[in-house]
Amino acid sequence: MLQKDLSLANRLISALPARQRGVLLTHCELVELKLHKVLIESGAPLEYAHFPMDSFISAVLPVLDAPDVQVALVGNEGMVGTSMVLGGNTSALTCKVQRSGRAYCIHRTALQHLLSEDLDLRDILNRYVGVRQTHLAQQAACLNYHSVEQRLARWLLMARDRAQSIEVFLTHEVLAAMLGVRRESVTRIAGLFQKRGLISYSPGYVMLLDETGLLRLSCSCYQSDLLSYQRALGDLMPEAPAQHLSENEAGDSYSI
Repeated sequence: MLQKDLSLANRLISALPARQRGVLLTHCELVELKLHKVLIESGAPLEYAHFPMDSFISAVLPVLDAPDVQVALVGNEGMVGTSMVLGGNTSALTCKVQRSGRAYCIHRTALQHLLSEDLDLRDILNRYVGVRQTHLAQQAACLNYHSVEQRLARWLLMARDRAQSIEVFLTHEVLAAMLGVRRESVTRIAGLFQKRGLISYSPGYVMLLDETGLLRLSCSCYQSDLLSYQRALGDLMPEAPAQHLSENEAGDSYSI
């Protein structure tokens, strides 16, 4: 559920002092993001940055002669279009809406002007860019060292956090990108989770039935992502479900 004050619904925006927040929002448009809408196309000129509120967006790295790989999920803890913060005009990633909802949208020119004028905004977004870079490095390690089952548990928990619901709507295509596997493997892996009672699964829909079980199965990257956000942005960290594991427990991953 959105907060009554929509200006506080995105954590990066809510971190700004009230005056700077008001200035930023005068340059933003409140938009509805429809499911599967492409906000950024890899290699195409960047026009707008988005600050999700109750929506979330997947960032996918297109790979030649191999399945695309999902490298990030962005919800109300972040923004889409971080290349603009660094002065870039294109992105290597394709960003697509995976949960419909609202977001604040700002044109590149306006954002970059505000970044040159507002030290608080520049500091917050620079720190967030640092978090995203850490997460990308974590994802590279995850793909190399952790099992497909561990990675799926991690991404399902991330989707739950951003959807703020145990029900998430994810297609075969998105699940395949999450895992870095072909779509044919998705049914088999999701079926294993369903047999273990971790999820209820049908094409396009997943309900998390055993969140504690998923936490124990997930690799430590899930917890590491949360901790890196907390270190960089303090109390802007996304709300953590009560059953989050400790750092030691998170490091003990199990395989199906």
